[in-house]
Amino acid sequence: MTDKLIAGVDFSGATKVPNDTWLASGRLSGWQFEIVEIRKVGSHALGAELSRMHFAAVGIDCPFSLPAEFLDHLAATAIRKDFQSWQEAAEHLVFTSFDDFLAAATAFKKEPKRLTDKSVKSPAVSPLHRGNPSMVQMTYQGMRLLAQLNPEKFYVLPFQQSHSERCAVIEVYPRDFLRFLGLPDTGYKSKTKKEEEEVQKVRRQILGGLIDLKERRQISLNDFIRLSIKKEIEHQIINSDHALDAVIAAYVTALFVAAPQHFADPFEAGDLNVLLEGWIYSLKE
Repeated sequence: MTDKLIAGVDFSGATKVPNDTWLASGRLSGWQFEIVEIRKVGSHALGAELSRMHFAAVGIDCPFSLPAEFLDHLAATAIRKDFQSWQEAAEHLVFTSFDDFLAAATAFKKEPKRLTDKSVKSPAVSPLHRGNPSMVQMTYQGMRLLAQLNPEKFYVLPFQQSHSERCAVIEVYPRDFLRFLGLPDTGYKSKTKKEEEEVQKVRRQILGGLIDLKERRQISLNDFIRLSIKKEIEHQIINSDHALDAVIAAYVTALFVAAPQHFADPFEAGDLNVLLEGWIYSLKE
């Protein structure tokens, strides 16, 4: 079996350069996935980094789209026909300033969730959420990034058709995966330096749980890939919640490539809005 390069991204919508967008990459060999590199790249350089490498799949922790009812509002605001595809909506944002997008979101006055935000076991916040955490700018920047990926190299699921010679791009949600494994899904993100010692303990617990999957939910390693991490880069994960989320995103993506049967099929939801709203690729119970 040929080794496959897999990546995970913890995406930031912050405008500062570089921001806390981290890229974790690893090598999938059979049922073994080894994280070989973790880097803070910034969202401004992410597209170029993904294009430079020959990844088989990339998982990004970021909303890939917007609720269908808001997309209708966005089309009306722009005085255009309704968006018929995700690609149309994403390309529209490429030519829309953030101020105009934010104005449309603010005028909408609601923060609805997508179908997929409600379907995961750890419900995700709305891509339009403007509180803490703020999702509006992340969603805006993320959709613009996806719209500008080279279609000869990438395909974005579930919107675009799979292609064996191109890199799959999927939306992932690390917190939901941690909950699935019974690991802490909160308490590992620090807000002040005083909290850092405590949150590092939680990160070590999470990292240990990911590496020792035998103890998690009686998972059979016959069809669940084993994770390994080079010792020299473990300190990066312990020191940054963004790095940890990128590693989790990479692992979930590697598992999606190796054992897609573990994941819920977006089209089994019975709602074609997933072709506009997108899908969080999470594990079935």
